[in-house]
Amino acid sequence: MSRLSANALLLLAAAIWGGAFVAQANAMAHVGPAWFTGLRFIPAFLVVLPLGFVEGRRAARPLTRRNWLALIPLGVSFTAGTLLQQVAVVTTSVTHVGFLTGLYVLFVPVLELVVFRRPPHFLVIPAALSALAGTWLLGGGLDGLTLGDILTIVAALCFAVQIILMDRYVRATGRPVAAALGQSLVCVAIGLGAGAVFEPIDWNAVLAILPELAYAGILSGGVAFLLQAIGQQYTPAPDAAVLLMAESLFAALFAALLLGERLTPAGWAGCTLLFLALVTVQLGPLVRLPRFRAR
Repeated sequence: MSRLSANALLLLAAAIWGGAFVAQANAMAHVGPAWFTGLRFIPAFLVVLPLGFVEGRRAARPLTRRNWLALIPLGVSFTAGTLLQQVAVVTTSVTHVGFLTGLYVLFVPVLELVVFRRPPHFLVIPAALSALAGTWLLGGGLDGLTLGDILTIVAALCFAVQIILMDRYVRATGRPVAAALGQSLVCVAIGLGAGAVFEPIDWNAVLAILPELAYAGILSGGVAFLLQAIGQQYTPAPDAAVLLMAESLFAALFAALLLGERLTPAGWAGCTLLFLALVTVQLGPLVRLPRFRAR
């Protein structure tokens, strides 16, 4: 596959993920966030499951008990981020959720510094300042940030933890599909469990959101994951990350076209600063400071 074709697949995955925010928002008119989260990842799990069988047959060694247990914190962090994001779309705009979710790109190097003492690239600091300014403009100042905006930022922190745990798991096992399946199962268990306890359910309402479940589960959770896995075999990781961050732009586009959301000029300026910050963080590893030899 050519590099151009691989990039096109990654952009398509980003577009599918951007549309998922609209599906999540529409579903909240019928069911609670926990039920939608749990139900959504059932088809996502089933779509990816065949890839898991293929990966298992090709694996050099089986998963150990420790590997299986490591799926629990991975799934819990992923579920926490997903649930918070799902609640957030009720109290803020899809555009806000799309851009603020991308803050996980900044949280990852910060967490690695705090937990693992890995210093971030020198461009992370200006990127963080740009993201802070962008968030300020997007929310109209700290007083203008809604509960949904704050929940989305916390969700981005949870996704940052999930990314770090995913990286450690894949490096230890070489089984990315197993990790994706494991976190989906945890998401289903917690979502359905919390829904059964805290959210009354009308099964006619579930039937009403079948299109949203199909999109968010099969397309966003299944097909887009497959497109990402294929595309990243032919595109370097930093380039792929920048392409996938177009998810936030697609979320804003779909929100404008399908939900009629509109941002103020200050809001669009904030989105621009956020996107520039995320691109800066991803392109940072490609930038090297010049070395000067002693004379």
